[in-house]
Amino acid sequence: MFNVVIELYHISELKSMFIYEIDMKNGGENLYEKFVALLQRNSMTAYRVSKDTGISANTFTDWKNGRSKPKVDKLKILADYFGVSIEYFLNDREVV
Repeated sequence: MFNVVIELYHISELKSMFIYEIDMKNGGENLYEKFVALLQRNSMTAYRVSKDTGISANTFTDWKNGRSKPKVDKLKILADYFGVSIEYFLNDREVV
């Protein structure tokens, strides 16, 4: 039973990474917009999220300005922080 749960978790992570790769090839512009929507919904600032998660404020600025794109590990941290699934960032439709 335990092995089955681990296998399903790994399959889910691989699926998320695959979807993420597709999204990045399509530009991934909506990832930052979804981050901003979460900030607004939770009345938070990027600075506060930076302090709470350990993701540098410069990282968020780079995403905003298109200098870099979010990596899966950072999206996972943000998904956990905001209580959403990682698919929220990866899918075109809004998933909460």
